[in-house]
Amino acid sequence: MMKKKMMISKLHKVSIITSHDSNIHSAITHFEQFVRDRCKSGNLGIEETMGLFDNAIQMQPLPSIYPFTQLLGVISKLKQYSTVITLFKSMDSARIKANTVTLSTLINCFCQMGKVNFGFGVVGNIFKSGFEPNIVIFNTLLKGLFKENKVKDAIKLFNKITENGYTCDDFTYGTMVDGLCKIGNVDQAIKLLKDMEKGNCKPNIVMYSAIIDGLCMWKDAECYVNKMVNSGVSPNIVTFNIMIDALCKDGRTEKAQTLLELMSTRCVSPDVVTYNSLIDGLCNSGQWEEATKLFSEMIGCGIAPDVCTFSILIDAICKEGMVKKAHELFDLMIERGVEPNTITYNALMNGYCLHSRMDEATKVLHSMVVRGCEPNVISYNILNYGYCKAKKLDEAMQTFEDMRSNG
Repeated sequence: MMKKKMMISKLHKVSIITSHDSNIHSAITHFEQFVRDRCKSGNLGIEETMGLFDNAIQMQPLPSIYPFTQLLGVISKLKQYSTVITLFKSMDSARIKANTVTLSTLINCFCQMGKVNFGFGVVGNIFKSGFEPNIVIFNTLLKGLFKENKVKDAIKLFNKITENGYTCDDFTYGTMVDGLCKIGNVDQAIKLLKDMEKGNCKPNIVMYSAIIDGLCMWKDAECYVNKMVNSGVSPNIVTFNIMIDALCKDGRTEKAQTLLELMSTRCVSPDVVTYNSLIDGLCNSGQWEEATKLFSEMIGCGIAPDVCTFSILIDAICKEGMVKKAHELFDLMIERGVEPNTITYNALMNGYCLHSRMDEATKVLHSMVVRGCEPNVISYNILNYGYCKAKKLDEAMQTFEDMRSNG
């Protein structure tokens, strides 16, 4: 509270200087420096930012474009994209001429909001104003196009960028490689990576991670892992997680565990995603005991299991016929403040249904509804299967009717 009052006091002093100081130029310089320092501080909240913006737009004469651009940048980082657009309109009404950085921020906001066409409209205005869009602006548009799954448009834009002599940077190639991999066009991403290597840009960790993730299967990805390491690029947590997940999906859990051990030698700390991939891999290969050991190790390392971790283990233990142990894990989950989801409840219900313990299964469904978790078609199918298995056909028909009435 004291810091907040001091900040308001400073802002008030700036306003007073702006209004009464005989040296107007000095007052504006003082204000712009204050804004720059606050924006650089990294602890500027939306309320103070809006206050500074209001101060700036009411000053006579107006300050330069720089404080406006800096403040819009902060608001954009706070993900208040529609606010940036509103404030930009007020700047336009006040005849404040934007620069390419300001317009780049505006384009980014449109792209983040899924309105990339408006972003292209701003680029048109940049050309009309006599400015030249830079590669940062084109990178933003590329990302916006991929965000809206306009892949063909992204490829066309990339080709135009290179044809018109713009120098693509790491971010351009990274956006293209990542975007192509995410839509399954890994071959084209690899071709782009090879073209990139012929120029001044070299693949970085983001690009290698995208390729490895896109290839999915370890046998396809391994050569790129080796290539990455041989080129001096060290894998980070994202890369390790992708590699571990690929190995687990390939059934190579032993090698995945070796990678977990390697992480510590590379000063990379595993996270909940790392452990979830390993636990899932071990459960899928019937090594549920090893998975529970890893679960304990995870907690011992101070990594909190999430709903995914618990759901994987509960499902595996239920399928092993140990529904009591699974329910104990479910209770531990609640105790630790982790809210079960539909997948968790379905796994536990299925465990009871496999043993025709329908009273317990229906109690789980009831608990699910009470805690505000919506049953899905799988939930009702599990119960139907259980009732049919227990030869309780009337109850099965009732469950079917309940499912129809609940949509």
